[in-house]
Amino acid sequence: MQELTRDLPGVKFVKYTMAGAEREQRASLDRGLTQLRAGEYDTAVRSLRQAMWDVEQIDQPSLRLEELVEVHEALAAAYTGLGKNQWSEEQRALAQALLEYGRRENGSGSPETVLAKARAAYQAAHFREAVTAFGQALVELEGLSPTPVRLKSLVDARCHLVLAYFALGRSDRAGEEVRQLTGLDGATVSCRRQAPPPVRALISAVEASEARFTSGAPSDG
Repeated sequence: MQELTRDLPGVKFVKYTMAGAEREQRASLDRGLTQLRAGEYDTAVRSLRQAMWDVEQIDQPSLRLEELVEVHEALAAAYTGLGKNQWSEEQRALAQALLEYGRRENGSGSPETVLAKARAAYQAAHFREAVTAFGQALVELEGLSPTPVRLKSLVDARCHLVLAYFALGRSDRAGEEVRQLTGLDGATVSCRRQAPPPVRALISAVEASEARFTSGAPSDG
């Protein structure tokens, strides 16, 4: 029944009302889905990056997780449309992990502990292990509240993903994580503070590229 009703606007409106959430928190997601159906994959990805942070600010865990799963499934489809199959698989895996997290009776440990282990892997220069650990942290941090605390920790996790991917020589993937951060005000500023100069340069380049796009200039693709 949930699969049959989840896309019906009336049902979704009721869920948001019951959760005390603003319907506008889904606006970027709805826009991204419309663009995705139209085959506008680049613009869909941008809308869905924004949607990720918008729905992350829903306080009720069950609705927030439901919407996050939909965001990441849609991102997976958009990346497939752009021919970025590895990125698509990562988004699909994250969506599945969030879905399974929502079904769990109890968490697998404190979110802070998961984040601390991920940081330790990064600081020990175990960058591949760090990427996996911070990816897991993106799921486990959904157990944090209140919302500002959760957002701050999610920004920290995604910033470390930028650093770890860059250290692995995957600057394209690091750049995409920076683009994820641009969807939340102040997130790239926070990340820049703890980044070495080459990563600060990458952050600035991505911000400039995104600014050109949002000001109406053609995208670089």
